[in-house]
Amino acid sequence: MTRREWIALAGLATLPGCEKRSVVREFPPSNEAHGNPERGFYVQRAAEDPGDLTDLRAGGITLVLLTLDLKLYRSRPLDDAKLSVLDEALHLIREAGLKVIFRAAYGFTDADYRVDPADLALISGHIAAISKVLTAHAPWIFAVQAGMLGPWGEWHGSTHGDPPSLKARLAVANAWINRLPAKIFLQVRRPMFLRDMSLDLKRCGSHNDALLANPDDMGTYAEPGWDRVRELQWCFESLKSVPFGGETVPDSETTQPPQVLDELQSLHTTYLNSGYHGGTLAKWKQSEMTSGNLHDIVTRRLGYRLTALRMEIDGNKGRLILRNDGFAAPLNPRRVSFAWQDSNKREIVGTPVSETRSLLDWQPGLREIVMPFELSPAATGHIPAVRFADDSDALAEDGRHAIRLAGLRFDETSGWNLLG
Repeated sequence: MTRREWIALAGLATLPGCEKRSVVREFPPSNEAHGNPERGFYVQRAAEDPGDLTDLRAGGITLVLLTLDLKLYRSRPLDDAKLSVLDEALHLIREAGLKVIFRAAYGFTDADYRVDPADLALISGHIAAISKVLTAHAPWIFAVQAGMLGPWGEWHGSTHGDPPSLKARLAVANAWINRLPAKIFLQVRRPMFLRDMSLDLKRCGSHNDALLANPDDMGTYAEPGWDRVRELQWCFESLKSVPFGGETVPDSETTQPPQVLDELQSLHTTYLNSGYHGGTLAKWKQSEMTSGNLHDIVTRRLGYRLTALRMEIDGNKGRLILRNDGFAAPLNPRRVSFAWQDSNKREIVGTPVSETRSLLDWQPGLREIVMPFELSPAATGHIPAVRFADDSDALAEDGRHAIRLAGLRFDETSGWNLLG
């Protein structure tokens, strides 16, 4: 449908005595890759040296895995200087329009095996101090990886065992859960840890830093009686409400493209490391499939990918029909608004019709997602628009944190998707 048709429709909607018209617009398909909040490839940065973050969004990056190295605090509490380092890094990430996946550990090198503190009370104290800083930045924190135990905080090679004891793992997980705001997701290193700690699967998920490395992702799928197939099925059925992500390794290079896509789908994969492993990612770029190379396909499908299919409107009431072409659903609630935009001034007019709603039921694979809506009266020259804003008061008006629908024009400043 042309803009002239939309103008005519908007005018008819406000003129008394006019006969109502029903108009349907089909949106063209799009394979364009673009950034969206809380999903996609991430970059890893150290809080001690976060570097320049200003150009990341232009490259489609919206997530930073921010690490905090505690190697100098293995036997003492954190001081204000260390906590200020974290606070300053988070402010830089906020200014760049990004969100954070956070992990702390007592060393991030091959030399840091069995160096985490034996005193669990000291570890819990560190978590308490870090949590205060993270809480102050809560709208910008997407997930916290439990960390703290073993090199890289990956819950192996720890002072408390390999893997760490159930007691140690519970101490770390519960310390985070009890101190962080409930809206921040927690992730642990293996699905088996979610089960044996009986964690809340609506808040707690897993991450995998040996992803797609046959046969068992370097011990990720190591629980007796739980082979790869059973683990993936459990993750698919049980972890639809929480983020999953991680990174590949050299052993991932041999995993064939169909298995890559099948497993990323089964795991509801939300994010992946953009920088590791280079060999695996390079192979993905060389693996051509019917809809592009494997890397491009994964780029589009990480997390959610909401594609506008069709809009039906009759006066001020209508339906927007979407499809989720991603690997996962949008995990956090959104402030969903419909409004009219002045096609000449390119600005929203009138009062948007808004509601906060969960999008967790927008799982991939559904044939159609139908959103009924109602608009306020419009004047001639207005076209409809929709915004999926962040649900926090701090970010609700920041268009960088609003969801962009594939196939539509998008205003990143305001966060509105234009439907005409």
